[in-house]
Amino acid sequence: MKYVNIDHLNKAITENPREVINNSEENYYNQLNNMCCKIYQKRDIHPVVLISGPSGSGKTSTANEMSEILNKNYHCKSNVISLDNYFRSNTSPDMPKDKNGNIDLESPLCTDLKLLQEHLFLMNKGEEFMMPVFDFKSQSRSGYVSFKRQPETVVIMEGIHALNPLVTGENNFAVCVYISVRTRLKDRDNKILHPRIIRLMRRLCRDSLFRGRSLKSVFDYYESVTEGEDKYIYPFKHRADFLIDTFMSYEVSVYKSLLQKELFQAKQNFYGNHYYNDIMDFFNILLPISEKEVPSDSLIREFIG
Repeated sequence: MKYVNIDHLNKAITENPREVINNSEENYYNQLNNMCCKIYQKRDIHPVVLISGPSGSGKTSTANEMSEILNKNYHCKSNVISLDNYFRSNTSPDMPKDKNGNIDLESPLCTDLKLLQEHLFLMNKGEEFMMPVFDFKSQSRSGYVSFKRQPETVVIMEGIHALNPLVTGENNFAVCVYISVRTRLKDRDNKILHPRIIRLMRRLCRDSLFRGRSLKSVFDYYESVTEGEDKYIYPFKHRADFLIDTFMSYEVSVYKSLLQKELFQAKQNFYGNHYYNDIMDFFNILLPISEKEVPSDSLIREFIG
């Protein structure tokens, strides 16, 4: 397990913040390039790549970056597909419910399992099918588009349940990838900032900046998110052929510049919330980095725009 010491990180930020950013981005890129090399070599027998990981891991950015690397470095064409397109409409019968009687949006049973597995089989065979399109505004399926995997082409499918055999089946034609924040920040007293909290920071930025949600609502819903991860995502991590760490050593410094002031002003809403307390404790000791310093093609842009 990898740790980054706050004192060492602050020193590096003071001396050369651009080097800190570049090193972080290069480490992430190298992980993906090494993996893409192996995916390219196995594309004839494993033409499908399944990417799973908990919320806030950067699945969408990773899938798109892999597609770019395969094309640029290996002249291999690819298609990126979100498993979200296989969500069932909220009005579908027998939708799973959580302990409060609401639709359990973290459950794999929200997925049209039969249709997805049929399409994965056709995808492997290179046969044409009509792929559904999910509309998040109406929370329903809005239509279909024709899809056919071309010869020598890799299909990259990403979604939180991509490694769950209940969802994607027990197939032998897919490469399985698990991504998440895996590195931990550590202060001088050996207090650890857990990767789950870093992913929460990513959600706080994304959901408050671009999805119109209040910070409090993101915190409130996060308990359901973590329960879903424990039940539906982590148990299948062992199926992964590759593990990718999407942590950027400078990212919490960026989130500090975006979130600290607003979180402090709303502190009365978070009394006793250990997630909030941990975030603010680390914000107080970590030097900030402006979001303007983040490269335009960084994974972090998925969350900060």
